[in-house]
Amino acid sequence: MSDPLDLLREKRLAAIVQAPERAALIARAEAAARGGITLLALPVSVPFVAEIAAEIADRTDAMVGLCEVVESEHLNVALAAGAEWVISPVFDAELIAACRQRGLGIVPSVATPSELLAASRAHEGPIAIYPAGALGGLDYVERLARVRPSVPLVAAGGIGPDNGPQYLEVGAAAIIVDVGLFPAENDPASQEIIAVRASALVEMCGLAQLGMRASRP
Repeated sequence: MSDPLDLLREKRLAAIVQAPERAALIARAEAAARGGITLLALPVSVPFVAEIAAEIADRTDAMVGLCEVVESEHLNVALAAGAEWVISPVFDAELIAACRQRGLGIVPSVATPSELLAASRAHEGPIAIYPAGALGGLDYVERLARVRPSVPLVAAGGIGPDNGPQYLEVGAAAIIVDVGLFPAENDPASQEIIAVRASALVEMCGLAQLGMRASRP
């Protein structure tokens, strides 16, 4: 099985799935996976999230992780779900160490150059800039990418199909989509919309990667 963080660097894309109730959450995750998104994350606060994540993993080819992880207790939930990776909205060296000890991949988050420097010393792997959209968007991520060019930065927070590929073009190694992918409606027809949007997003991320390769000397 692929390492989820390696897969994030390869595919350059993950999506956070949210819905008001269990059936819709599973249906949306299935639609996103059908569209080609191979990394999905569910909020750890969702009731029975371990059961739901395990069910989605059984019904799709996606690697399902948990997001909004800030406590060590959340890692127990992730392991119960069979998850291999988590996303944290904070940088916590103790949480990173706990993930390492328990065999979980983690994408920690930072908001400033100082946090990025500290996180890169404590963690080898992708580090999210969160919330990228509120902090200054494309220009801010581009500037942070210059602080630690060797660190794969992940744009997260306010990222959708409309602006996600642009973050890749300014230096982000990957994006975590949390807006714009899922329609407000939960009717059956919306599942096809999700799959189409997901497929288009996967294609755009691939094109952005090719564009970066072509621009290198």
